[in-house]
Amino acid sequence: MKRLLSGILSAALLLSLLAGCGGGGNTPASDSGSGGAADNTASGGGYKSDLIIGTAADINNLNLQEQQDAVNNIILKTTHENLVRFTNEGTCVPCLASEWEYLDDNHIQFKLVENAHFSTGEPVTAEDVKFTYDMAKDSYVASVLSNVVSTEVVDDYTVVLELGKYDNELLPSLASVPVAIQSKAAYDSGMENPWYAGSGRYKFDDWVEGQFCRVVKVDDYWGEDPGTADSIEFRPYLEASSRVIALQNGEIDVCIDPPINELQYLEDDENITVEEKTGSRLFYFAFNVEKAPWDNQTLRQAVACAIDRDAVLQAAVYGKGTPQTTILNRGLWGFYDDMEGFDYDVERAKKLMAEAGYPDGGITTTLLIANSAPYTNIAQVIQANLKEIGINVELQTVEDATLKTMCKNGEQEIYLWRWNEDSKVDFVYRDLFYTGSGSNYHHYSDPHTDELVDIVNTEKDEEKRMAAGIELQEYLVDACPQVPLYIANLVIAYNKNLTGTLLFPGGNHDWSHAYIAQ
Repeated sequence: MKRLLSGILSAALLLSLLAGCGGGGNTPASDSGSGGAADNTASGGGYKSDLIIGTAADINNLNLQEQQDAVNNIILKTTHENLVRFTNEGTCVPCLASEWEYLDDNHIQFKLVENAHFSTGEPVTAEDVKFTYDMAKDSYVASVLSNVVSTEVVDDYTVVLELGKYDNELLPSLASVPVAIQSKAAYDSGMENPWYAGSGRYKFDDWVEGQFCRVVKVDDYWGEDPGTADSIEFRPYLEASSRVIALQNGEIDVCIDPPINELQYLEDDENITVEEKTGSRLFYFAFNVEKAPWDNQTLRQAVACAIDRDAVLQAAVYGKGTPQTTILNRGLWGFYDDMEGFDYDVERAKKLMAEAGYPDGGITTTLLIANSAPYTNIAQVIQANLKEIGINVELQTVEDATLKTMCKNGEQEIYLWRWNEDSKVDFVYRDLFYTGSGSNYHHYSDPHTDELVDIVNTEKDEEKRMAAGIELQEYLVDACPQVPLYIANLVIAYNKNLTGTLLFPGGNHDWSHAYIAQ
């Protein structure tokens, strides 16, 4: 059991476009917000003192650079800030940095706001930026800043980043929660858990593992747009029906990922709003292309034609999603889904099986899946689909963490997984398909793919960059290291009086402006 001492730190995200991280540049994804900025002024001056959010996953690590899980990030978004902030419009706007400019292709200079401070009272300076980025290079999230060669302190409020190459997506990288700016003074002081010190609207109050994590409003927040709710509490309810009951009983104000088959009960409740819109989380079926017979591209294409995406979507989320052909998350720059691909076509699948050297099937393989929905539901559909073309599929269920370890080590044959990204295409192309990437569970390696990934990342000419991105998607769909299945809709339920939300399609929401109006 862990407890974070009350009042250790403060933090937040978002101000104004000119002053730092205000809401001015971000249109909320929810109608409960107010136009271009999150509304943090309670209607008539009244609001519920606390906001309680029921999460679908357990909080497991609040050390920014030792984690990358969404459930941790949504808490850390309330307590930490970055140089820049990524908006729902797909742009980066000022946060702790008031402005920036490229000095040349390999150097970018940032000017910091001069009034920001951590919850410990220490000012946010260029030394803190250098400290944070230098520390990140030896951390779990080193890949986020892999193109940053060095960070030079020019003066207290100016830093210059030296880059290995020009990078189209440097700013989205700097907006990533794990590289939010931390306090060098907190680490130097020898205090316990110095990573809790942040610079925003809320600061940590208490964490009881498995029960709740609570943050409280910073009374002297340095920016122009402070939080409203006195505290925000995150409570894990791993059983989906329990989250629904807790919302209906008023024990929580927000239900993350309500079970699709119970939405009607929530929609019929006059005190609850159910919001649904296109998401960005891509669920896919994939191959370890280093293992026979899945090193056979034509065989992989046959499997792609044999999978009924519509049946998968219905089994997984009762149809609340969008089937797709491309490997890129919907909503990202350059998204292109107009290639021919491999639609559900059993006769074509059988022809491709014959071309691949398996006219009578006769293949037995193991499908590795996580031991939870939607994977167990999806697996049954795919198991039946592949039987139609002579492929016998045995199921192996493991915990999420075990699946990732097995896939990284290349122990799997075929597997089901998902990828969520809503800001940076390189986190898809490079992480999933580039030779040697630690997240390349396909174990796919192709020089032309690597070349196109690098062009998308570095090409300044927008038309040439877009052409390379489309070619890359078409090439990867044809190579077929994975079969994209569907993008799950964003579904969330909450107290009808909730306002000030900033909801992102992949679930990386920002709650630092939210409150329950009374």
